Amino acid sequence: KIRFMLLIVIAIWIASGVCLADELRVATFDYPPFQYEEQGEVKGIAADIVKELFKRLNQPIKINFYPFPRAMKSLEAGESDVIFTFYYKKGREAFTDYSKEALVDQTISLFVQEDSPIVFDGDLSKLNQYKFGLVRFSYGTVFDAAVDKKLITRIDYVSSMDLNMKKFLRRRFNILPSDRWVAYYYNFKVNLEEGKSVKIKELHPPIQSFSAYMGFSKANNLGDLRDKADIVLKEMKKDGSYQRIIDGYLAGWGVTGSP
Repeated sequence: KIRFMLLIVIAIWIASGVCLADELRVATFDYPPFQYEEQGEVKGIAADIVKELFKRLNQPIKINFYPFPRAMKSLEAGESDVIFTFYYKKGREAFTDYSKEALVDQTISLFVQEDSPIVFDGDLSKLNQYKFGLVRFSYGTVFDAAVDKKLITRIDYVSSMDLNMKKFLRRRFNILPSDRWVAYYYNFKVNLEEGKSVKIKELHPPIQSFSAYMGFSKANNLGDLRDKADIVLKEMKKDGSYQRIIDGYLAGWGVTGSP
C-alpha cells in the first residue's frame, strides 16, 4: 500500500511538471566504474542510476565532469545544482543538502589471483608477509589505519588503478586492496586490452563498507528536490531497477553470481 501511494505521489509530481530549469547542472568527476565518459557518452553504475532517477522525475539534466575539487566548489558556489558520488563530511553540510538515501554502497575488499592460497580472517596484521599494491589514495579508515600502524609494511605504490591492475595480473605483488566494483571493472578492462583472461578472487570478509550520496546545492535551495529524489531512489531499489543497473555492469565484466 505504501509503495502504491509513493507511485501516485511521483506520478502527480511528473504530471504537474517538476522541472526546475531546462537542465539541472550535475557535477561529477572521473571515477570508473561509478561514472566515466566513453566516446562522449556518460556511463557508469552511479551515472546510470542518476540518469534514471531524474528521468522518472521528468527533470532534464546535464552531467559535467570536473576535477573533484572544482566539482565541489561549483556546488558550493551554486554553479552546479547536484554532485555525485559524494561522501558525507560534516563540514560539507554548510553548502550541501545530502540525499538521505545512499546513491551507492561501496565495499573495500582484498583481491588475490584465482589460484592463490592466501586466506583472510579479518586480521590484516596476519598478511604482513605479503606484498600489497596500492594507489596513493584512501582505502577507507580501516585499511588506512592498518598502513599507518605498520600492520602492513610491504607496499608497492603506483599512480593509477589501471597500472596497479596491470602489475597485479603480472604477479608483481600478492594482494590488491580495492573497492569491489573498481577491481572487477579494471580486471575486465586490462584483460580486454592485453588479450588475457586472468581471473581474480575476492577474499572474505571485506575490509569495510560505506555509502556515497548525491549532494544538492544549498545555494540554489534544492532541499525539496532532494526529498523527491530520495523517494524515487528508494522506489528504484524496491522495484528492482536499481539492482538491474548494477547486475548489467557486472555481467558485462564477466562477474557471475553475487560477489
